[in-house]
Amino acid sequence: MLSTGIRKYMSNPVIGLLPFILFIFLHTLGVETVYSLSLSILLAIIGEILIRSYYKDRSLSITFYISGISLLTTLFVWFFTFKYLDKGEVFVILCEVFVVIMFMLLRASKTYIAAVFFRQKNLRQRALMNEYYNLASIIQYGLTFHIFGIVLYRQFFHKEDAVGGFDVVLFSILPVLIILSVGIYQVYKISSLSAKLKKEEWIPIVTEKGEVTGKIAKSVSLNMKNRFLHPVVRVALTSKTKVYLQERDLKDVLSPGKLDYPFEKYMLFNHEINLAARNSISKMVGDDLDISIKFVLKYVFENDNTKRLNFLFVAEIDDEDKIKKNNLMTGKFWTIKQIEESFADEIFSECFELEFEYLKNMVLMPSSSHFIGKAAN
Repeated sequence: MLSTGIRKYMSNPVIGLLPFILFIFLHTLGVETVYSLSLSILLAIIGEILIRSYYKDRSLSITFYISGISLLTTLFVWFFTFKYLDKGEVFVILCEVFVVIMFMLLRASKTYIAAVFFRQKNLRQRALMNEYYNLASIIQYGLTFHIFGIVLYRQFFHKEDAVGGFDVVLFSILPVLIILSVGIYQVYKISSLSAKLKKEEWIPIVTEKGEVTGKIAKSVSLNMKNRFLHPVVRVALTSKTKVYLQERDLKDVLSPGKLDYPFEKYMLFNHEINLAARNSISKMVGDDLDISIKFVLKYVFENDNTKRLNFLFVAEIDDEDKIKKNNLMTGKFWTIKQIEESFADEIFSECFELEFEYLKNMVLMPSSSHFIGKAAN
């Protein structure tokens, strides 16, 4: 959804204010007002056509309309008043006032703008509209304070009292710096968001039968708690009649600090479930151990903080001493007796408590080990 490369810069709403910046620049160089305004209006028209043609979307041209209308209105005023007002920075200030007014109207006409420029109202357009309104408020307030500063300056200082070059800084450089600062902020914001999205994990949205109906960013879905159902792979590491348990991370959404299998992973979008199970355990113990993994159980789990479709796998090793303690593996193997004696203490995760009886009868008890193959089938 985010633009990349040159598109990232061309989609910056501040680029539509370049015609206004051109007007300030030409005026500072001493170009006559009528020519400065005419060239700037021409740039606004060309810029709007190019951006609209490149993106096939008028939504990115809104600030070109703001610049164009403000400049055209200033030119209209000039035609009737140039004999009396065409001196100093009068028309530059006037154009800046019109730009502020246009941004105020933009924010006040949100419903109308959405209907005209964002008719389809898809996610990309909604994001663009929000960006425009966020930037509109920043630019509006920045230029408003600038105009207020000019009024105070004119009120308390006379032309002959001005320090050399101060007028150029106040009337020409400062408004350009305000606009460019907002543009740089927008580029930084988009770049930061792009970098964040590159690291984002996308997880599938599934039905209770496991059918994929869509996808969503993991961080977004976790904040929404029970809105969507996602597949989670859990792997129980066993050795004979023991199962490996350790404390869950205190930041976990599910049963923080409680004892559970350390091998749990949200299944990523378009990933294969058996590969996800193997990656979950390989990440913790390494690829050196030859561990067989079998699927045993699927069920829906839901509490106040999470909703997930759990896929339980069993990984078996013949010698528990092969699992060495390290920064990731801090737990130990528990016997059935130890687990049953500790159940009343509520030290186990909710999921493990639900799975334990099945795990004990179908996996850990030697007489029931032959059922694993049936469950997998």
